[in-house]
Amino acid sequence: MKNIVLFGYGANAKAVARYLDKKEFFLVIFDEKEKEDAENDGYLNVELLDEQILDDDLIEIGIKEIKIAICMLEEEARNMFLALSIRNLNQNIELIAKSNDKEYEHRYKLAGVNQIINSYEITASRIDSILKKPITLEFIHNIVFKDNDLVFAQIEIIKNSFLDGRYLDEVEIDKNYNLIPVGIIDKEKSDNLELVLENNKLDAEDILVVIGDKFEIERLKNDMKEFAKWHSQ
Repeated sequence: MKNIVLFGYGANAKAVARYLDKKEFFLVIFDEKEKEDAENDGYLNVELLDEQILDDDLIEIGIKEIKIAICMLEEEARNMFLALSIRNLNQNIELIAKSNDKEYEHRYKLAGVNQIINSYEITASRIDSILKKPITLEFIHNIVFKDNDLVFAQIEIIKNSFLDGRYLDEVEIDKNYNLIPVGIIDKEKSDNLELVLENNKLDAEDILVVIGDKFEIERLKNDMKEFAKWHSQ
């Protein structure tokens, strides 16, 4: 019995499948075309279930013994129903689900999902758990950012720029550049990354880690350079 089951083989699920070790998981699919795609891509452990998502079918594939279930169905409502069905059958399973609709996030929590991956809203607490597990970081990057322009970036604070000597909550990077601050490497303390807090002070040569659009990241870097150049004159 394998420990991980991945449900679905749409665009999001494919990104996950490419990352996972083929020996460690199997695919469960509710669509003939997706099953064909998975087999053409070389996945041998593929189960095709009835489109209705029946408890008996989930039990048949061993859902009560599975340790980790990853729900990646393309249709949001069906994905949530699947998660709810799995949790009802296995109270101890680690349940992961991807959601692109903020309206569903609360429903996923009520359904007993342990980790909700939402590409439109990444909170500091969720990033904290990701950063502590490099494997999970790659996993999240693949399935959350693959089809978006969002990236992780490390930005060095330039001496005499408008970030040098300022507190993070003062500069409002999230509002002015539409970037999400994740962590800071304070060169005076260590080379370890610390989770972002509102009272974090930025100093020259510190590294600010952010998530956001590539264009906005470059705009922030250029603005820092221009400000530092003007301020140094």
